[in-house]
Amino acid sequence: MKTKRSTAVLDSRRTGRPNRHPLAHLDPLTQVLDGIRLRCMLPGAHEMTAPWGVRFGGLPPAEMRKRIESMGFDVPAHDPPVLRGSIIAIIRGNCCLEVEQHAVKLPLSGGDVVLIARGDPIVLRDQWGTPVKNIHDLLRRENIETLSGVRYGGGGVPTTFLSGAFFSEDDEGCPLLASLPPVIHIRSSELEAAPWLESTLRFLASELAAMLPGSQSIVNHLAHVLFVQAVRAYAATLPEDSTGNWFQAIFDSDLAPVLGLIHSRPEEPWTVAGLAEEANIGRSAFAARFTAAVGSPPLQYLTECRMRKARALLRDTDLGVKTIAAKVGYSNESAFSHAFKRATGMSPGGYRQSRDVLLRP
Repeated sequence: MKTKRSTAVLDSRRTGRPNRHPLAHLDPLTQVLDGIRLRCMLPGAHEMTAPWGVRFGGLPPAEMRKRIESMGFDVPAHDPPVLRGSIIAIIRGNCCLEVEQHAVKLPLSGGDVVLIARGDPIVLRDQWGTPVKNIHDLLRRENIETLSGVRYGGGGVPTTFLSGAFFSEDDEGCPLLASLPPVIHIRSSELEAAPWLESTLRFLASELAAMLPGSQSIVNHLAHVLFVQAVRAYAATLPEDSTGNWFQAIFDSDLAPVLGLIHSRPEEPWTVAGLAEEANIGRSAFAARFTAAVGSPPLQYLTECRMRKARALLRDTDLGVKTIAAKVGYSNESAFSHAFKRATGMSPGGYRQSRDVLLRP
């Protein structure tokens, strides 16, 4: 029988045996979230009155740049952070959500939160079939400067909602984002979700209404909280016998500590046997169980973690390639360069140079 999981991430303390490694209690979900450096941005609470319909996204980058410049804002010459998706939170009222690319149509009500885990365009409107405008046709400079939402519609039944985007600075995939479905809908009526939904949305609404010093930072941090809570709520709905999904491993009391170790210390000389010992499982059984849960063998997963860290160090620091090689677990620069080129298609120096070109004003 398929059952839902607890939202608590299991660790080796739950198994009744002592941790072999001082870092074995680390939460892999936290490690991954910290690693992708996700940033969430909520511009404000949009006030709509029926009939109304708005589309978010779908503009080519050149058109987006042109519209932002037309408001009098300077646009950086380099590429922006990678759009990973968007988040919608309904404060009051009801509306209809459509994600055309995935044939998703959802009725939403006050307190609902929706996470769109891709950069796909979305449509919100009061009723199915209501004509829509692109939100960028309605945005004004003051909306961006003051975090005030758009006011639009025909004067009928009101709906208030938050909409925002979340970004990461790494253009490569990560196991968490790759494991999410295109749309996650968290209903306020679901008793397990209601407490955090209600309190977080109330806090968001009060900050946006007050707009005191520091409100923008608080609002964006709360948007990140909504993202994490939506991810946790989704993970809790997965059946216990699901396979090939990264979230399965973070709820496994034997595998979760191992994932925490890999993400927190990818530079260590891990072997399959060593990781199996940390999990207190035989080598062959561990390798099979890890691969079934995560979707890739242990050492391949380790290499992917090392390459993500290497890209971040090349992108964000001036450290030499030899130093970076040591920080991601390679004893010599040649072995690291070979592994990096196999993973990314370019040398470490070429990758850094390509990023420098993007960042050059």
